[in-house]
Amino acid sequence: MLLLFQLLFSAFALFAVASVIKRKKEGLLGQKGAFFWIIFWAAAAFVVWSPNSTSRIANAFGIGRGADLIIYTAIIIIFYILFKLHIKIESVGRDVTRMVRHLAVDEIKKQS
Repeated sequence: MLLLFQLLFSAFALFAVASVIKRKKEGLLGQKGAFFWIIFWAAAAFVVWSPNSTSRIANAFGIGRGADLIIYTAIIIIFYILFKLHIKIESVGRDVTRMVRHLAVDEIKKQS
């Protein structure tokens, strides 16, 4: 049963990497983002094919189970991405405010 999951997950990971490469070529994903996602899917495939590797790494960090290590790591990555998104949203909000003010001033000058 595990072999079936490993094969299905590997096919999905290959599809995901192909999607990342496509988005990179279309200019929708930057160099760092593409690198992150390719490494992510490669690491996920490695863990699926070698499930005991997470337990060995977890034990090296003093964590009891490999699944716990994956959950902790996922939470850290999710919060980091949320932080980056928050910063980006704030930046876009400032840009929009600046642009609206500029357009409003231009509109007032036209009316005068």
